Amino acid sequence: MIIYVTGKSGSGKSTFSKLLAKELNYKYIDVDDIGHKVYEYPEIMKKAYQLFGTNINNELGEFDRKKLGQIVFSERHSERVKAFSDLTWEYMKKILDNELVDNSVVDWILLPHTKYWANNALRILVKPHDKNVRLKKLMARDNITEEYVILRDKASIEYNESEFDFVFMNDYNYEKLKNNVSNVMNYIKSATTLTVLGTQSPYAKENNACPSFLLSNKKDYLLLDCGSGSHRFFNMNKLNNLGIVISHLHRDHYNDLYNYMYSSLVMKNHKKLINPISIYLPTQPIHIYEDIKNEKLSFSNLVAIDENKKYSFGGYEIEFLKTIHSPDVLSYATKISTDNKVLVYTGDCSYKSKQAIVDFSKNANILICEASFLVSHGFPKECNHLTALQAGEIAKEANVKKLILTHFWPEEDTKNYYKEAKQIFNNVFIAKEKDIYLI
Repeated sequence: MIIYVTGKSGSGKSTFSKLLAKELNYKYIDVDDIGHKVYEYPEIMKKAYQLFGTNINNELGEFDRKKLGQIVFSERHSERVKAFSDLTWEYMKKILDNELVDNSVVDWILLPHTKYWANNALRILVKPHDKNVRLKKLMARDNITEEYVILRDKASIEYNESEFDFVFMNDYNYEKLKNNVSNVMNYIKSATTLTVLGTQSPYAKENNACPSFLLSNKKDYLLLDCGSGSHRFFNMNKLNNLGIVISHLHRDHYNDLYNYMYSSLVMKNHKKLINPISIYLPTQPIHIYEDIKNEKLSFSNLVAIDENKKYSFGGYEIEFLKTIHSPDVLSYATKISTDNKVLVYTGDCSYKSKQAIVDFSKNANILICEASFLVSHGFPKECNHLTALQAGEIAKEANVKKLILTHFWPEEDTKNYYKEAKQIFNNVFIAKEKDIYLI
């Protein structure tokens, strides 16, 4: 897991980040330090003097980073500042990409305005409780004037609190800061997890698979679809206490079901599986349903989905909503409730189901929404699938906390789905195989 911590300079984010990294035994990455390292490159210094001359030197004729900073903050929209920022950013990205690994805490003021913000990470915002206390601390710490702090703040960014998992007010009490760190750690240890096993359709390339998502509360496992190739990302030792939900009977969503069914029988015969796996699936097309139902090489219980019923499996409450997708299948959206948190998975659906899905997803913590198309692909507004823009509309109107996009055309750059949905809804994520989300 990667954890992003951000906030204005002097908010206490670095103290918080270092303490959190230490307690979790995670790597601590201070991107400000990376920003300072770029001045070690001759190309950067050469460009700095070309653009700003000796105005960035101190009285001894030596490079003064504060003087450069004052120019950058006061002329942040000028062409020369933009040219310099673009160059330094290219060098910073190379360093950060090399530094960034799983189990890292990243401390950076500008995180929400970078490409990294689209990555799956736990997001934490640290805010000062008293702005005047922050001002005095900054002036003393950095040996700068109040005017310089104001200038620097104007060049900073504003934060949208809805995009964060935690927002902490820091009153500069170290014991309270430690308590906030403990709250994050407890959340990480106890939260139900969502692991991405597959994201592409109708086929998958390279290290991808067709749609599949795994919920885990450390005891019970619930699989949402099992598209082609997705079973290779699943640990078959977790077949005990496994439930499988199939949203609809198109092969890119259920093909690997037979792998799970046959594995359940093998595991049973080897006395490694005590309880049969539970499979919830639609009854149409009837010939596919009957084929699955009559499969003999399986240790499983089949449940025909009835959207008028609520189901319980382990620590999960399951509800279904019939949606419009393709005339040859019954298609269902799925709502999972666990530990007072709600996750909704749309499966495949048409924009004709928009309002029903909005109502079904109201205030959910996570909405996993198909985004098969982009507006630029030129399909009709109402067809068998959604665009990323339409997924953003649904997330916004349903007031969900997070939107995770999936069901991508394998030949399309997923950044384009992100950009399109982001036009409508702020807290967007692109599902990637093996990513883990906390619910």
